[in-house]
Formats: sequence, structure tokens, C-alpha cells
Amino acid sequence: MKFGDYLRQKREQKSWTQPEAAAKVDIEQSYLSKLETGKSYPSEDIFNRLVGAYQFDPADMSRQIFSEELDKLREIKEVRTVVLERQKSELKSVRGWLVAGLVFLMLGGASLGLSLLGTGDQMKYHYQSMGILKAGENLTAFDIVYTPYSNAPSTDPEYITFRAKQQEMTDRISQMDVYSTTNRGPSFVENIDTENGKRFYRFKDERFVRTVSELKWFIVPAIMFFLGSFGCFFISKRWK
Repeated sequence: MKFGDYLRQKREQKSWTQPEAAAKVDIEQSYLSKLETGKSYPSEDIFNRLVGAYQFDPADMSRQIFSEELDKLREIKEVRTVVLERQKSELKSVRGWLVAGLVFLMLGGASLGLSLLGTGDQMKYHYQSMGILKAGENLTAFDIVYTPYSNAPSTDPEYITFRAKQQEMTDRISQMDVYSTTNRGPSFVENIDTENGKRFYRFKDERFVRTVSELKWFIVPAIMFFLGSFGCFFISKRWK
């Protein structure tokens, strides 16, 4: 609200016309009109007369009119005191919002860092095992599954034995793939236990794999903290 609007509002609350109000303040009606339209601002003496006639509180006035309007009344002692107190209060509030914004900004940065921790392209080495080897079996026992037999009659005992073994190993296939971050060579053996045997792993290929951090959910509070910090900075600017 402008100072002139505030004066007019106070006058209308008392149901005074401009001539009546001017007479009570002991000023010209034309001057009062300029005060109400914002074309002029009162001196300290006129301001005190307005306070006496309208019976308003300078502190209450300072809360209702714009800061720019108060700056135009700074030469008046009572208004200057109110303005200084108001500025101190506003400065304290602005600092509080700025500190809160910085805290939220740091928390947002920390949360974002946690969400990205461990995320990136990582080399993975792919190893594959065809199945579980029994105790005493050769490491390449499952190779028979993909080994062709030479042309031989189906009644050949060796062929029958070969086909029986091939079928047995085919039935036992339980493929297992392992992706390691370290190169374990062309092959390695992994013991399961004494009773169930072991697995023989062969190297298949290597590739870059995009890994995602288990803390990726921290991106949610990070966004919230960043929005909170921007909100605090915006409020502090608007408050100022």
C-alpha cells in the first residue's frame, strides 16, 4: 500500500471529506490531495499533525505500506526509527533463509554424491560353466555334449556308449554364468562341496557394463534438498 492510500483509508474510516480532514490537520486541501495521490510527502511537522488528527500508529503504518514508501519518509524521526527496526528484522530473516538454503544445498550435494557412488562403466569378465562335475570327472567332461562322433553304424558298441554318455551329460547341463570385475584367466574351478563336486568355468568374453549404485535412491532426497535450497534463496530475495 502507498502512503497516500493509507492516508485516504484513515480519512474515510473517520468519514471525513478532504476539506474536513485538511482543516483538522491545518493544511490546505490541495496539499492533502497531493499527499493522498502520492505527488507529495509530508515534512516531520505535517506528519506529526496527521498522526495527531488521524490517530494512527507509525509502527502500524510501517507494516502496511511498501518499503519504497517508507524510504521516502525516512527524514521523519518516528518513521526512521521504525524503518531501522524493520530493516534489522528483515536482515535477520534474510540471513536465516540464506543459511537454511546453504544447508539444504550441502545436503543435496551430499545426497547426490551418495546416489552416484559406484555408478559408471565397469569392465566385466564373463565366465560360463556348463554344469556340476562329479568327483573324479575330467574338467572337460561336458565337452562331449558338443562333440560330433565319426560316421559309424548305430549298432557300433563304441557309438552306443558315446551316445549314452553324451545324453547323460546333456541331461546334467545346468548352465551358470559369472561376471567378474577381475580377470581370472582363461578358466578357473569353483568347488561346491565334497559331496556335490565342482564347477569348471571357461572365459567367454569381456564387456563394459553400466553399474548402478545401491544408494541410487538418495537421488530423491537430493532433489528435495535442492528444491528446498532454491526455495530458501528465492524467499530470501523476495523478502529483501
